[in-house]
Amino acid sequence: MAKIGTIWDRTVDFVRDHLGDVMPVLLATQFAVPAISGSLNGLRTDASGGMAAVLGLVSLVTALVSLWGALYLIAFAAQPHGREQHGVALSLAKARFLPLIGVSIVMMAIVGVLALPGVILAVASGFDFQSAISGVTPQPAEIAKLGGALLYFVALVLFLLWASARLLPINAVVASERRGLGAIRRAFELTRGMTLKLIGVLILYVIVAGIAVSATQFVVGGILGLLTDSSGAFSLAAIAGSIAVAAVSAALALYQSAFVGKLYREVVGQQDDAAVFA
Repeated sequence: MAKIGTIWDRTVDFVRDHLGDVMPVLLATQFAVPAISGSLNGLRTDASGGMAAVLGLVSLVTALVSLWGALYLIAFAAQPHGREQHGVALSLAKARFLPLIGVSIVMMAIVGVLALPGVILAVASGFDFQSAISGVTPQPAEIAKLGGALLYFVALVLFLLWASARLLPINAVVASERRGLGAIRRAFELTRGMTLKLIGVLILYVIVAGIAVSATQFVVGGILGLLTDSSGAFSLAAIAGSIAVAAVSAALALYQSAFVGKLYREVVGQQDDAAVFA
């Protein structure tokens, strides 16, 4: 069975050995585009009509660009250890991007369907959503009406955590094995017997990422907010905070993607994949 320590060691080795190769794509897809999109958050608050549509399109493009960049990084790291090639990763990212979008849409639809019973329970509970939206603080008796819906969503979150762990290598499967929806079943097969370990990895990543991003945003945005005028859609504090958060997120995305790639490679073995990666 694959060992998390070995996978992490190979992740670190990959980043150290190929940082120069991945840097152009990393900067473009995981830093520059998200930083620009994040700098527009001030406009999103009061945007309406055509402006809201444009900003929505920007967010969609940002998500797609970031997804392609992550696919490239995963395809790079998923190659046999010590034989990773930039050209192969670039070719795979271009060829497998549309299948990955299709798989992602199906998975989001599944999550939406799973969330639907909870939404129905909440709507049928009699909770006064109109007052809550208006800013009225709900009383405990009112909140208690949502008990069934809240229990359902807690169970759903736990299920999604389990499913996320089992599906962790799915992007590597889409890239490396040229699978579409079959990648879902294949990812489940690859992670059999590793569920608890991978859940631990996911929880640790969420904690580290949350602390790193929050601290960066607080320090950079907070300090500049005190030193400069923080009002306005394009304040220096907001823009600098978006850039700093994008930089931290890019570093996290690099290690996350490399780990997923190395997880896949460790599970399937270090065999020569010349035929697969042709």
